[in-house]
Amino acid sequence: MVTCLGVTWQMDDLSKIIEQIPVGVAVTAPPGSIAYANPHLCRILGLDPAGRPGVNLSDFRISGSPLHDDHMRLRLLAGESWREEAQFRTGSGDVLHVLESVYPLRDPEGRVTHFAHFLHDLSLLRISETLKTEAFYDKLTGLPNRNLFNNRLGLALATARRTRSGFAVLSADIDRFKLVNDSLGREAGDELLRQVGARLRACLRETDMVARLGADEFVAILDRILEPELATSVADKLLAKCCGEYELEGNRLRVTLSVGLSLYPRDGQEAEILLKRADLAMYRAKATGRNRSELRDPGPQLRYGFGAPIELRPGPSRRSARAI
Repeated sequence: MVTCLGVTWQMDDLSKIIEQIPVGVAVTAPPGSIAYANPHLCRILGLDPAGRPGVNLSDFRISGSPLHDDHMRLRLLAGESWREEAQFRTGSGDVLHVLESVYPLRDPEGRVTHFAHFLHDLSLLRISETLKTEAFYDKLTGLPNRNLFNNRLGLALATARRTRSGFAVLSADIDRFKLVNDSLGREAGDELLRQVGARLRACLRETDMVARLGADEFVAILDRILEPELATSVADKLLAKCCGEYELEGNRLRVTLSVGLSLYPRDGQEAEILLKRADLAMYRAKATGRNRSELRDPGPQLRYGFGAPIELRPGPSRRSARAI
């Protein structure tokens, strides 16, 4: 009989709870052999409640066993508990992701004789995380996608209005990207997108955000950028780091970007207007020679790295050059 919060429970009542809860519960001897498994655990592991004794829980475990770690096993035998994500093979052959908690059980003399295991199914959480990732992140580059970018742009606007600060919207496009797909194939084009995305992310601050909207369209929010000169300086540094040689399919490519910028509140006070004006500035950069940055208002900008965008040179495994 147990009393908790003014309610007295019979041991039979507690046993019924363990039998009915949708959590895997097992009691094992120190070597790992199962002395008890509740119905839920029997169902997911395919155990026969009336089957042969001595089945080892480790037989179903793919990863995450504390009993296989000598140091952790000694700590459990000393009375410590353990919790970690683990993987089990179910009776149907599927992989089950769980949060496993292990607690030592003592006899009346205080000696650890068994361990209690509680396995919480994380499958639904994993599905939820996957759906969230697919909804807000670009599968190819791992960057935020249009949905997350629009959300962050809305937050940036709200923050800037409240604090009377500003920020810049940057639109970037790979010059002549279609020629890479046409000459080297889709896989090479995808790899170029991944590498450009990684460089963009690496050269921006933690408070900034870069996203891929689709194809070779990248956008960024540059936090607390009020002055055109500062926005141009950031774009210049970005171009200097992102324009250059890329290794793809055994070829070295000289790749350049065109960048456009708009500023809040100077160039607009709505998300759609800021993004549109950054895009227009980027297209103006392409029209005036590529490999450069432009603000909403035209002004002389520097070119970076290489004069001829997207030029293929042979890698070590190639004998002859191929140019686009």
